[in-house]
Amino acid sequence: MIVSNHIYRWGLVLLWMLLTSAVFTRAPIPIDETRYLTVAWEMWQRGDFLVPYLNGQTYSHKPPMLFWLMQLGWAVLGFNDGWPRLVGPLVALLDLFLVRQIALKLWPKQIELANQAPWILLASLLWTLFATSTMFDILLTAWVLIAMLGLLDLLQGRAIKGWLLVAFAIACGLLAKGPVIFLHIVPTTLLMAVWARTDALPFIRLSIGLILAILLGIALALVWALPAAMAGGEEYAGAILWHQTADRAVSTNIHKRGLFWYLPFLPLFLFPWLFWGRVWQGFRLPGFLQDLGVRFCLVWLLATTVLFSVLPSKQIHYLIPMLPAFALLVARALTQTQSNIALKSDIVLPLMLAAIGVFLMCLPSIPALNSYGWVQNVEREWGLTVLTVAVFLALSLFYWPKFSVLAISAAMVVAIFAGLICFFQYNRDSYDLTPAALQVKAFNEQGVDYAFVGNYQGQLNYLGHLTQALPVLKSDQVSAWAEQHPQGYLISLEKQRPETAFRLQGHREYWLVFRSSAQFNELKPL
Repeated sequence: MIVSNHIYRWGLVLLWMLLTSAVFTRAPIPIDETRYLTVAWEMWQRGDFLVPYLNGQTYSHKPPMLFWLMQLGWAVLGFNDGWPRLVGPLVALLDLFLVRQIALKLWPKQIELANQAPWILLASLLWTLFATSTMFDILLTAWVLIAMLGLLDLLQGRAIKGWLLVAFAIACGLLAKGPVIFLHIVPTTLLMAVWARTDALPFIRLSIGLILAILLGIALALVWALPAAMAGGEEYAGAILWHQTADRAVSTNIHKRGLFWYLPFLPLFLFPWLFWGRVWQGFRLPGFLQDLGVRFCLVWLLATTVLFSVLPSKQIHYLIPMLPAFALLVARALTQTQSNIALKSDIVLPLMLAAIGVFLMCLPSIPALNSYGWVQNVEREWGLTVLTVAVFLALSLFYWPKFSVLAISAAMVVAIFAGLICFFQYNRDSYDLTPAALQVKAFNEQGVDYAFVGNYQGQLNYLGHLTQALPVLKSDQVSAWAEQHPQGYLISLEKQRPETAFRLQGHREYWLVFRSSAQFNELKPL
């Protein structure tokens, strides 16, 4: 058992290190990662750790915790490009250990289950893809997990500790991604009678405790928000105190999707575990739903999914904080089926991976997909790598069935690692905006006039370590600006590749175009 524990713990860290190393083989991804890095960079340049800025303007779309974490590393290590890339992966590692703690609270006598749960989470496709990203959802997940630990303390009679953990999680969640933290915590809390099946905490008492925890959490978050609101101005104050997340989630047209938009993506989000027969065997065993931990995870999982499906604003990564609940359910199901070795069931996952490998090998020759620029850059080595991983997975499941969870998780992480390396290698020119950022930096150093036309999202400031904001023009301002700056340059993001330009830079599926002022009539900004 001791050997097994060491394999699970240290193996998890090694697998996390492998996945994390992929982040150093690619540039920050536009538009999201480059934007958030720019915000942190501008706060650092200004020495203003209270109000976030983006291209010289207050940035109210996200709270400051992610930016603070970047600046904390710079304060300790000095400014460097490596630390911001590690923030997301380090928080992801914290999440993995928090999942293990929840498993130990739910099933204290099942150490094997607690060991397996983080492996299952790490290898869940949606989690794996975002675990190394410089975004907010992995960070938000940490506070959701801490709130869930607080609920379990509450159930076990440690009311003060439980509510304080919930309040602390709410405060940090507000500072991590805003009021969306309530959508992840409140439903599971109010439905305690459903999953706990106990009268130890009546609904009225539970509601009062939750209200007090929410008020305390808000009060703690206001320690930042009120001074920031006064420093950032009236518009910024209104945005961070209400509009930041509430409007975006409920009444916005941003990312507006239909009620069932998430549904077809769920099998992909929960791959590979949803397709493993042993998991379904565990789900079907008698008494599975009688387990308190199972009910807790089901309420957490379903309440989150349903609530986010009802809200109009939807993005794939919004559901990341519910994935730990799924990982815990899978781990619980597997503890009941580990002795039932069924080769016919186990071979499904290697076959699916092999099919993906073959598909990747054939991808460039599929006419229906050739319209996507990145498809044309794919080489056969990507598919061959995935195919090789599938073969090793099949052999591992056959010869070492005791470590099947480790084998599947390792195979998934290695396959995703290879995918990240290959994809960004093939598409480096479309995802690495550093050359364009350095061109803007050269303009600054040479005193050349320039302006960005359209909606600028801070893609270049951090990459070029720019110390001044980019001038931004609306379309109706271009002709006047070109007349006043005949030796200047105009930068725009366009859908079609132009025939002539001073400089072209791929920008995912678009083009970042540098033109001389004399060519202003050729601009076709998005």
